[in-house]
Amino acid sequence: MNKQHWAEDFVGRPYVEGRHDCAHFVAAVLRERFGHEIALPAHGDGVRQWDAQIAALAGAYAEPTETPREGDGVLMAAAARRRSIGHHIGIWCAVGGEAYVLHCLRGTGSILHPLRDLGRRALVLEGVYRWL
Repeated sequence: MNKQHWAEDFVGRPYVEGRHDCAHFVAAVLRERFGHEIALPAHGDGVRQWDAQIAALAGAYAEPTETPREGDGVLMAAAARRRSIGHHIGIWCAVGGEAYVLHCLRGTGSILHPLRDLGRRALVLEGVYRWL
C-alpha cells in the first residue's frame, strides 16, 4: 500500500507492556493526531484487571456510535485461543472507502489493517465509540 493515509505515520511503533500497549497507543494517537487528551487509569495488576480497565474506557470516555468516523475508538475482544487476553482497543480509520483499524498488539506493535480481517488476528468487534 502506498502511503496515502495519516494512520500510516503511526504504523510500526513498538508494543511495550504497561507503557505503550493498546490503550497507551490509542491515547497517543488521539493526542498527536486529533488534539484529544484522555487520562488512562493506572495499569492494573494482571490481565484481568487491565482488561476491565480497557472495557471501562468505552463508557467513561466514549459513547457507542453507528456512524463511525476517523479517530473513533474500536473496542475489540479476543477470540478463540486468545480469549485470556480479553479486550483490546484501536482507532477507526477509513482508507480508500473501507473501514480499517489502527491498533497496537503484543508481539507485533502498531498495525493498520481492514476491520473485516479482525478474525485473522483472533479478534472480534465489540463496538465503535465516539470520544466524549
